[in-house]
Amino acid sequence: MPRVAFDLHTVLPAERILAMLTDFSERRPALWPTLAPELYEVYDVSATSADVKEGSLKPILIWERDHYDWSIPGRVRWTVRESNYCTCGSFVEATIRHAADGGASVHVEWNRTGVGLKGKALIALVVLSRGAIIRRKVFKAAFDRAVQKISRQ
Repeated sequence: MPRVAFDLHTVLPAERILAMLTDFSERRPALWPTLAPELYEVYDVSATSADVKEGSLKPILIWERDHYDWSIPGRVRWTVRESNYCTCGSFVEATIRHAADGGASVHVEWNRTGVGLKGKALIALVVLSRGAIIRRKVFKAAFDRAVQKISRQ
């Protein structure tokens, strides 16, 4: 399974990052700007897990049904159950730690295997960029948006 790992730092506290990753309310697509509201569906949410469908319309339509698990403190892992671009069992795992400056350090492991030409091409782009696309367009964009929202309050 192609694997990419990267680290990010944010001024957001670790608790805020964990809350963003485990918020399965109608606000989720606003928190994570790459998620298309029209593809977002919640099937089940418990104290430490959730089953949801998420996806994006740009640059191409991709979706996945994921099982999220945050039963281990400081770690959120989402595993693909069904998808139009990657195999079942593909996963992403984010480990969040408190940083000395009051912010958070986030370590992301991205493990995906593509399905079909579209999936294989998307996965290859992520691997070739060493995760820069995911780091910038998914995580950094969401964290920056949250910081801006806080500064406006």
